[in-house]
Order: sequence, then C-alpha cells, then structure tokens
Amino acid sequence: MKIGIVGLGHMGTAIAKGLVRQETLPNLTVCALSSNLKKAEELSITGFEEPRDFLADNLDLLILTVPAKVTIAVLEQLKAAGLRHDTIILSAAAGVSHADLAAVMNKSAIFPFIPNIPVAVNAGTIALSVTDDVLEGQLATVSMVLESLGDVLRVREDQLGIAGVVGGCAPAFIDVMMDAMEDAAVAKGLDRKTAAEVIASVVRGTASLAQQSPLSAADLKGQITSPGGTTIQGVLALDEHGFRHAVQAAILAADR
Repeated sequence: MKIGIVGLGHMGTAIAKGLVRQETLPNLTVCALSSNLKKAEELSITGFEEPRDFLADNLDLLILTVPAKVTIAVLEQLKAAGLRHDTIILSAAAGVSHADLAAVMNKSAIFPFIPNIPVAVNAGTIALSVTDDVLEGQLATVSMVLESLGDVLRVREDQLGIAGVVGGCAPAFIDVMMDAMEDAAVAKGLDRKTAAEVIASVVRGTASLAQQSPLSAADLKGQITSPGGTTIQGVLALDEHGFRHAVQAAILAADR
C-alpha cells in the first residue's frame, strides 16, 4: 500500500513515526515544507516539497495533517497537481467538515479523523467519522491503517470535535497531572527517575483496567477508596482543591 502524508508538524510526524514502527512497513512518502523534510530523512522516509513529485507515485491513501486554516487550500493544490479521485483521503483538520473536503474532491472517499500524539508509539486514540457512501473496501483500508496506530473510535461527524478535544488535548492534561505527581513524590524523597517510572506505569495500568472493565470510572475509584483509608483522604483533597472542576474547565475551554 502506498501512503502519503502531507505536513510534518507534530501530528504528521507522530503518524509517520507510528507507521514506520510497523513490522510490515507501508510504502510511505511525505510532502512538507523544506524546513521539515529533515524529519522525513531522520525517519528514512522519502520526502518531497513539490506536490507534483509527491503524487507521481500514485497514492492509495493520503493523510492530510496540515493546519485546519490551510487544509482546503492545500487539497486544492494537490488536486491541481494530479491527485487521483480513487485515492482515499484522511483529514486530521479539526473543524474542516466532510462537505468542505468533498467540495474539492467530490468523487473521492473522504474520512475526517482526529488522532492524538501517542499514535507515535502505536498507542493513539483516534476518532473517526464515516459517511454512508464509503465502500466496504475503502473503510477496511482506512481501519487497517488507523488501527495500527492505536484505538479507533467511530463517531458521528457532529461529535468529532469534542471527541477530538478529549482525545487530542487530554494527553497534555494528563502530562500536567503526572508532572505534579512527580514533583510531590520527589518532595517526599523519591528520586525523580523512579517517580516518573512509577507514575507512567500507574497511568498505563489504570487506563488498561478502565478499558477492560465494565465498571464506570466512579465505580473503579470506589474499589480503591477503603473506608477511612489514605486514598479517600487524597480524593477529598483533590475535591477540596477543585481538581474535578479544573479538569472539566480544561475540556470545555479546549472545545472552542
């Protein structure tokens, strides 16, 4: 399969890294500004600055990861440069609708999606919108590629924005929490390297349990908070300092 990525910012680079980590490496190329092509070289990926050269290899799948404000203009440039209508298009631009993209490439299969940075280590959370007109084979191709990068959650297009906010922004919020926990552990005498390892392991394990358990987050919390125990005291301290409200406010502020 021939896959092309347009844009090598943080997200495009993360997707490229995740694809490169595959045991069966796809035929991968990128199109990016000359200033970003060094990233492609570092990943041993063929890179192009000119769209016409990039498209000469007849792509099966095109992944757009350029900023939302220029996504349509870039797609128009690619069309003018010879983008084929049978190339499946994936667009990671928040706020750019299927209709907006289809207005440029109206005969192409188009899939708006919102990935997050952990796709770089094949542990991403990917919200995907699928329209009724796509063919089964096209969806199978997209699913195979995205599932190699992490968990794929199908949502309606009108839910893609908030799903993308939670999936895309939450890693940064969790990083802030982990950093704060690390500082507290160091203040209590644990060396920073060990503190970081313990906290990362806890976050990974907690997430795995949440995915595999039928219980809600509240019920899972209840399994740890023994009557009169240390954990419930910590939970009450979080509430006293507005932790829940801060998390909710962060999600709502990010969903602009």
